[in-house]
Amino acid sequence: MGGYLPAKKYAEARLAGLLRYLREETLLPEDYIRQLEESGHLPGTIENNYDGWESKPWFEAWLKSMPEKKRNDPFQGSKERRRVPLDPVSIRESVYPHPMLPSDAETLAGAMALFHAGIKREDIDQIIVHSQVPDRALPANASLVQHKLKLPYAGAFALDSCCSSFITMMQVASSLVRSGVKKNVLIIGSILDSMINDKSNYYSVNTGDAAIAGIISRVEEGYGYLGSDSFSDGARHDGVIFTRREPNLIRKTATSPSFVQEFVTFHNPVALKAIATQAQEDLLKVVTRVLERTGKTTEDINLLVTHQPVAWTANAWRESIGVPPERFYESYEKYGNIATASAPVNLLEGIEQGMLQPGEIAMLASTGAGENFIALLERATPELIRNTKL
Repeated sequence: MGGYLPAKKYAEARLAGLLRYLREETLLPEDYIRQLEESGHLPGTIENNYDGWESKPWFEAWLKSMPEKKRNDPFQGSKERRRVPLDPVSIRESVYPHPMLPSDAETLAGAMALFHAGIKREDIDQIIVHSQVPDRALPANASLVQHKLKLPYAGAFALDSCCSSFITMMQVASSLVRSGVKKNVLIIGSILDSMINDKSNYYSVNTGDAAIAGIISRVEEGYGYLGSDSFSDGARHDGVIFTRREPNLIRKTATSPSFVQEFVTFHNPVALKAIATQAQEDLLKVVTRVLERTGKTTEDINLLVTHQPVAWTANAWRESIGVPPERFYESYEKYGNIATASAPVNLLEGIEQGMLQPGEIAMLASTGAGENFIALLERATPELIRNTKL
């Protein structure tokens, strides 16, 4: 696996090798490679509540704009979130610089996964990408990331089930490999919330940036993918949407530029209420079905990782599933809601902290925009643990 988590320190013993790989084997812009080389940390910053909100002159106006019941606890359990750097070329050439492109974040995560696994670029025959925020609406990022990673024999396509997409990619990629259609599938998911974050929205404190990648290959019988289950409820389709609008807090003059852009928007109150009230029941449904399908019980789960859309949900899901805290990992206070990257980042960091050993079983479970639900079981291979614990 490879996780691009802005400002995270990279293992010193492998830093020189990764820098060489990025320069020789990818088309990642040199500016980002140099930032990693000079600091030893992945490019980007850590944003806390003071830097992002409390220190701003509009903080009081932001508080007053909130629903009254949220004003006493405006950060809702959030403490930090990660932010990608501004794109260096846009800093030099534009009066309105923009954050790092999602395809560059995905390239960095994908390169880390390839480098850690020691798999040659030529051996990857498929890449699947989910960009929660793509470079552009069309075409999708998949082929561009294939190009930036210099994968000469890989087909590329995008897949989208919102925040559950990485687990859905695991399901699809495992099917391709088990059927013999593909040999080595690289899957990458990203959320560059900095591209679409309206800081004047009360929910903006919950969301951050990340990219995560993994490689699905054939493994010894009994290891790897054990089973999965999923379902959807499209009646909630317009609960959480991207829509073009101005920020919630804005005072313009007649000559002001347009500040309209795509922002995350809570659109349909009825759908949103259904998403919140049914959250535990919906995820428990897929968890129960995959356990029945594979003949496992909650006692067989050595590590549970889930999505983490707000502070309370991850532990609420854990409690409903019946897994004790010592077999559960979440990272909400560090990263907030990192969407499609949430569950796999928690798997990666759980492995880094020694919570999963070869032969043990991990469950990944996630919702996606409150309308998609998936749970997947996998038995950890020695290679997964060795290549993740750098």
